[in-house]
Amino acid sequence: MVRIRNKLGLFCLAILLWYGAMAPFADAQPISHLKLDTRRVPWAHLSFHAKNFWVEVSTEIQMRSMPASDLDTVLLVSPKGTPIKPQAHQISEMAINTTIAPRFRSPVKIDNRIWFNPTDASALGRIRLRRGEDDFKKMYRFTDRGVFRHRIEPKDKKEASLAPDKWTDLKDTFYPYAQARPACSGITERSLLIYIISAVAFSRNYDRLSLCVFGKRQLHRVQLRKEGTQSIPFDYIEKNRQAETRKEGTVRALKMTMTAQPIESNLEDVENFSFLGFHKDITIYIDPASGVPIRASGVIPTVGKTHLGLLEWQAIRQND
Repeated sequence: MVRIRNKLGLFCLAILLWYGAMAPFADAQPISHLKLDTRRVPWAHLSFHAKNFWVEVSTEIQMRSMPASDLDTVLLVSPKGTPIKPQAHQISEMAINTTIAPRFRSPVKIDNRIWFNPTDASALGRIRLRRGEDDFKKMYRFTDRGVFRHRIEPKDKKEASLAPDKWTDLKDTFYPYAQARPACSGITERSLLIYIISAVAFSRNYDRLSLCVFGKRQLHRVQLRKEGTQSIPFDYIEKNRQAETRKEGTVRALKMTMTAQPIESNLEDVENFSFLGFHKDITIYIDPASGVPIRASGVIPTVGKTHLGLLEWQAIRQND
């Protein structure tokens, strides 16, 4: 009888702990219900910049539509799972190019290309290329069972000076979703959070949003939350078909915070979540007039608290 009571007590404790862990996300919208209004995303190009004594960081983000039929030439074939398919004849491509220039070391360039369905930000594939330090090229294919990755690296310093197609250290890995199902019925990719934030910032349907997000090697439960407004200085160039306009001043920007928890996986070491290089205290500020992100803030390892300020943005064309 004592054993039964002990087991019942442990079971109840486990249930309480589970509900406690899930409480922050209980009333947040899951990605399976995510229906994005692409007309709310006003930008096709964003340029951010940050600089202090130790490092200078610049990030360029570009987005465009492309025929879904073109994916066959750029995406991998996964040996496992059924590839996530385009939902329409047109899909979206996001390119994020980041340069990190430390004061006393050589610069590092990180280029990302991500293909996705624009109506729910479900990821189709990704390519990451890093040059300058810890060089690699990684190609990903998203499937219903997990993410397949083909990794290419130089085998030595001599190969590192060559083009990636000359590198000979190759490895294939499949990162399964098994532990995440059925909680994650839709998977997005971490870089796409800037697109999702732009799409939902002023929507009344999404005060808090819970997403299953693939990082480098595993899934994370990411929550986006609206936190009122804050006075933010700005100084950027706005481009459209008619003109280039410099805008400078201060605005009460919508403040959106981002938090993440790793979802259980078969990895030995839990992966740290990151977004635009930030690992914690991540906040995005949106200009209420244009709907454009004007600042991204957070903590970057070895750098500290950093603010990426908008330098330039270009309006999306109506026929894109």
